[in-house]
Amino acid sequence: MKKVIFALVAMAALSFNSFAEDNDYVLNDNAIEDAFATATEVSLQDINLFAENGISLMANSQSGSAMMGRSSVNPWGAWAFCTFLGGFGIHRHYMGTSKWMWAYYTFTCGGIFGIVTLVDWVVLLVGAIQDDIGSYTGNTSFFMWM
Repeated sequence: MKKVIFALVAMAALSFNSFAEDNDYVLNDNAIEDAFATATEVSLQDINLFAENGISLMANSQSGSAMMGRSSVNPWGAWAFCTFLGGFGIHRHYMGTSKWMWAYYTFTCGGIFGIVTLVDWVVLLVGAIQDDIGSYTGNTSFFMWM
């Protein structure tokens, strides 16, 4: 079995290496110089301000509105994550829950044998149709609908 795995890894490494050609990787010095010339200088205070305010600072500066950072979650994206990776709780991570929620979903076999994932799927489908899942984003409880 070890020989088979080693042969598969070796074949994969050789196949990835065959795609790399020397002519494909050319640096354009003028483009790099232009990128540095048009770059914006960032101070340490800007970095600290961004770290304190998080993603909402970036959302406010781009749209000019007073929207919260978590409201930028795409309802259809959350529903798609729930459809394909719901048993692992990836949709909850996408919606801004606690960083260990994936473990809760995984170790309970997809959220109490798939029941929680199924209810999440229905709730996110209804929320996506209504274009409003704001009450579910950032929710840290295991049952996001409660």
